[in-house]
Amino acid sequence: MLLEHAQAGSGLPDLLRNGREVGPLVSLELNHSDVDDFLTAFDATANSAQNDLAMQRLGEAFVRVESGLAGEVDPGWHMLRPAISRLDISPKQGQYLAFIQTYSRVHRRAPAESEIQAYFQTTPPSVHEMLKTLARKQFISRAPGVARSTRVLLAPHEIPDLE
Repeated sequence: MLLEHAQAGSGLPDLLRNGREVGPLVSLELNHSDVDDFLTAFDATANSAQNDLAMQRLGEAFVRVESGLAGEVDPGWHMLRPAISRLDISPKQGQYLAFIQTYSRVHRRAPAESEIQAYFQTTPPSVHEMLKTLARKQFISRAPGVARSTRVLLAPHEIPDLE
């Protein structure tokens, strides 16, 4: 329905092109800048739909998408589950995640903090604080007192490329 009513030049078809249909749902993978573009185009489409019913349904869907991004999804509305989440990964955090993921894939074990320190040419406290931050944000898991136990909890497509 969203594509049927999209305004020409809104960019919405381009943003939706990579969506995957899973039954009645469409799964989108958008980066931070694309999320804002998507919301702007979605809102414009909802406000300019060709008939009242489409305008009402798209408006309701838009409100639920915005609520999902804020973590306030109505669990009874089955067309938008699970909640949409916006990851808050800084560029530096993304590089740490990318390094941990790449190192683990290549070496079949997680990197030691000293190896992370050597790669990023930083101090041991800096690495330790970054790992604590990533764990607090639930981007990684670590077993206390167990060496090389760092595991990335994000899907591979959510992790930026290692630069």
